[in-house]
Amino acid sequence: MKLKVQSRVALIDEKIDFCVTGLPPESKLKITASMHFPWAVSEKYQSFAWFTADSNGSVDLSKHKPDSGTYDYIDTMGLIASLQKVNSEGGNIAHNISIDDSVFIDIVCENGQDRECIRLERMFKLPEVKRHQITDEFVGELFFTENSNYKTIVVLGGADGERSGLSLLSGPLASRGFNVLTVGYFNEKGLPKKLEEIPLEYFEKVFSWLKRNPLTRTNEIYVHGTSKGGELALLLASRYDFIAKVVASAPHAYCFQALDGLMSGKNVSSWSYEGRSLPFIPVDNDIFYEHQRDCLAKNIPFGFTTTYKKSVERARNKEEARIKIENANANLLLIAGQQDNIWNTHDACVEIMSILKKNNYKYKYNLLDYKDLGHPLPIPFVIPLSETLNLKMGGGVFTCGGTLKGNSFGQSDSWQKTIEFFMN
Repeated sequence: MKLKVQSRVALIDEKIDFCVTGLPPESKLKITASMHFPWAVSEKYQSFAWFTADSNGSVDLSKHKPDSGTYDYIDTMGLIASLQKVNSEGGNIAHNISIDDSVFIDIVCENGQDRECIRLERMFKLPEVKRHQITDEFVGELFFTENSNYKTIVVLGGADGERSGLSLLSGPLASRGFNVLTVGYFNEKGLPKKLEEIPLEYFEKVFSWLKRNPLTRTNEIYVHGTSKGGELALLLASRYDFIAKVVASAPHAYCFQALDGLMSGKNVSSWSYEGRSLPFIPVDNDIFYEHQRDCLAKNIPFGFTTTYKKSVERARNKEEARIKIENANANLLLIAGQQDNIWNTHDACVEIMSILKKNNYKYKYNLLDYKDLGHPLPIPFVIPLSETLNLKMGGGVFTCGGTLKGNSFGQSDSWQKTIEFFMN
């Protein structure tokens, strides 16, 4: 038995070509993958798949479907996508995230008494990537290399406010020559505690800093936003004409009520300007509780999409709260999953595309539309999809939506096209 792997050392978001040769024809092969995160060593993940060798005594993961295992479709990265937690000491992989150390994945191949092992190293960033913390004018971190291509991407996170998670995107992007600035805008020292009336003037400080900094000095700024950060990215692009490119992953077409306001009843926007809330769509929690009860009764997973969809339908101020994306001067790449169960991003993106067409938008715009994609992290092969597909919550099961295969494909395809979009 001989293992052929390309490449054993690679960036975390890169695909691996994996083939096993020298097997007895038609014999059975079991492949197991095991890993943990360097910042959460007690949380162990594993996946496996059984294959039948072909008539040449080979198993090629890019061509062969498993007979059984943790995934059931042809995919060279199926073992990585289908990793599942097998041991936990109650740690949280979303806390204390660090990209300084690589992830190591142990691969074991077993064919009868024959056994071969290899270890894959998956780097979050190349060694030449440097980092610079900013705490004076705003809270952020710049990722860069000495041989930067002088293209600067501002990365905006979503509703959790955990900026450390943005480094999972920024390290790989900076490794490809971009300057990448992660920007915190709430839930950090010196910032608002809640995602509530965040002043857009704060981001004006960010843009001013980028234009003055010798590393990032440019007349064009790129923005990447995910989920609530996608809403923000489109909002900023609609108001600041120097934003030249925007990738909005799972965004929405409207400004919404402050997230913490949903529970507290505080009737304000997520965003503000000149001390006033921007117009917003109010979100009715009663819709969610009714949906949750219905799902619990039917023993099916629940989410928030129905809540947002019905809130938009009921709103009397839709046009006022709509993000006027037709006013932007940026090329736009929208990414949406039809099975998104956090909010109805697919409806929103279809609406945005219609508005842009109606207004004869003069810049490039495109929607990457995935049938079985839910609401995962926008970068593939980092956080196991099992962490978002089904989570126990409130006496039932919460899901971000989509299938294992659909999320794996949508993540990988959209991320590759994101890099190409920023490159070209």
